[in-house]
Amino acid sequence: MKLNRARIVQIISLLVAHVITLIILANFLDGFSYTTLRSLVTMTILVAVAQSLFWWVFITLFSWLPFWLYPLMTFILNGAFIMVVGNLIPGITISNIATGIWISIWLTVINAILGGILSLDQDAQFDRNVTRRMVEKRGKPTTTDVPGFLFLEIDGLGEAILRRAIEEGHMPTLKRWLDTGSHKLIGWETDFTAQTGAMQTGILLGNNTDVPAYRWWDREVGKVVMSGIPKDAQAIEARLSSGKGLCSDGGASRGNMFSGDATESMFTFSTLLNKSRGRGPSFYFYLASPYVLARLITRFVIVVVKEWWEAAAQRRRKDKYTVSARNLAYAFLRAFMSATLQDLTTYTVISDVLRGVPAVYALFAGYDDLAHFAGMNSPEAIEELHETDRYFARIENAVKGAPRPYHMVILSDHGQTIGPTFKAAYGMTLEELVKKLVKADDKVFVSLETDNAWENINAVLNESVNSTARTAGVVRRMLKSKEKEGMVDVMPDQEAVEKIDAEAKDSNEVVMGSGCTGLIYFTQSKQRMTFEKIQDTYPELMIGLANHPGIGFIMVNSEEFGPMVMRMGGIHYLSDDRVDGIDPLAIYGPRAAEHLRRESSFTNCPDIVVNTLLDPETQEMPGFENQVSHHGGLGGPQNHAFVMYPSVLPYDGQPVIRAENVYKLLRGWRDHVQNPVAG
Repeated sequence: MKLNRARIVQIISLLVAHVITLIILANFLDGFSYTTLRSLVTMTILVAVAQSLFWWVFITLFSWLPFWLYPLMTFILNGAFIMVVGNLIPGITISNIATGIWISIWLTVINAILGGILSLDQDAQFDRNVTRRMVEKRGKPTTTDVPGFLFLEIDGLGEAILRRAIEEGHMPTLKRWLDTGSHKLIGWETDFTAQTGAMQTGILLGNNTDVPAYRWWDREVGKVVMSGIPKDAQAIEARLSSGKGLCSDGGASRGNMFSGDATESMFTFSTLLNKSRGRGPSFYFYLASPYVLARLITRFVIVVVKEWWEAAAQRRRKDKYTVSARNLAYAFLRAFMSATLQDLTTYTVISDVLRGVPAVYALFAGYDDLAHFAGMNSPEAIEELHETDRYFARIENAVKGAPRPYHMVILSDHGQTIGPTFKAAYGMTLEELVKKLVKADDKVFVSLETDNAWENINAVLNESVNSTARTAGVVRRMLKSKEKEGMVDVMPDQEAVEKIDAEAKDSNEVVMGSGCTGLIYFTQSKQRMTFEKIQDTYPELMIGLANHPGIGFIMVNSEEFGPMVMRMGGIHYLSDDRVDGIDPLAIYGPRAAEHLRRESSFTNCPDIVVNTLLDPETQEMPGFENQVSHHGGLGGPQNHAFVMYPSVLPYDGQPVIRAENVYKLLRGWRDHVQNPVAG
């Protein structure tokens, strides 16, 4: 750690803040008093200097304790430590351990607040002095010269916004990598359905066949399949896995939708039901310190207040697009996604690094979640990228002390495209439009919203209750009323979720939204309904959709001509790429037809695929969900993701198209480095 001018200012600022905090605490805590300001300054300095000694003693003497005792013992011992040190200073009186504990907690809270303001390296200090030693005691590090891989995904970040954030200095760690030549940056083009469910199956498993959307109607079994439901995610991975996923052969999955055949996984939807799986260090390992626990709580509260302020600022600056979903309650979901979950993921990855795990794939979802409601270009979304960059800097710092070298690869699974909600732009939702055009007294099942944040909360809670740690029993008992079929579900609309399949089966039409894409199924048919059959049954539906000013195209399958893409004024026949009239795909990129052909080949491709209209100049398009920025289909930045990789790794310069080819690139690097015979 270099003691430069900036560091000296940080130390002095922290010292002053601690002294002020102690003055305030002396007026509120009965068991704490002081006589002179000098005694408080002395106490602050001694506590700071002796803290590293405390952690050495704790780890050396108490690391044999069961995990559930770590938080309790650290609180008690840290309180006793502060009491003893304080009472050794003339003029300071700390009457009991409880008072020492409260002093420790409040100093930790101040550290957490100032850490973000002053860019302190307390996380790095904790990683160096505590996490590494805990890993050495518990983690059995693997020492080797063969490099490992860290695949760190920024969910929903498009290539163009990444380049802008780097150029403007919002992501200094990634900028340094590019400026020094240690890394290179390439873009890649997503599949038609630009969303995490299909992109992560492709990237992590090398296969996303028959994943037509984030959620879809399974004709064969007659149910709605949702990528974010653990039971469905497990079935999807079992169907697509070849056993050679990106994280196989000793790798770890952290915070993902799918595990990539990982040997260890945590916070991963597809493995939550597998209670016998490897996790790595216990979930409670990261709560070993009152610093970690207080930091998580403090940052959560800070982000809640920050979101309320920034949401109000968005209204004051009168952004072009806003949504009602960015309300007071959303602040708590944002705090979980951008603070708690990303913090826990970072701690987990650092422990993986310090153990020498050969490959780790970790998802950082804070940007994607916030961009949906604030806008992908909003100041707060760009600031979230800065926070993500700081996580990467922490991980990079941990790599320096790892038992093996690591290649750090940063990538995204898709981007986002901004635009108004379909209802705001055209006065009705997709559900209302379909019901109007069907002109029948049919029951229509509709699902136009995605609850990624709640699904991630459920993942963390299920990780807690399914852990073998003793504390898991306490958590399991607390959440017993929210448990069903072995899974915890705290989503507010839990009863509606449980009725999805029953309601869908009882409906004639199923209408779902996926960003700019609408999916329409007719449940009475066990096979994809043809253009001719739909036209005979619902004569107003397809012409009404194709001629709507907000819809860029619809895709249906014809008995006579095969898959067709239609819009007012033109038809694109996908079987032979013949176009009659105006090509409805002309504005969606040169590979639009290729992507749609593959989508149309899926067993559970919707009977009608609906895609909203892209403005080729502004690159904006409406979305069917209640979001400012969205993704899930064709059009704009959502289809352009990126990979930033170490320059020493081979790349032939060919365009990377579709998620399955991202897998080939990443897995090829693993094999090239870790298994040269296979690579």
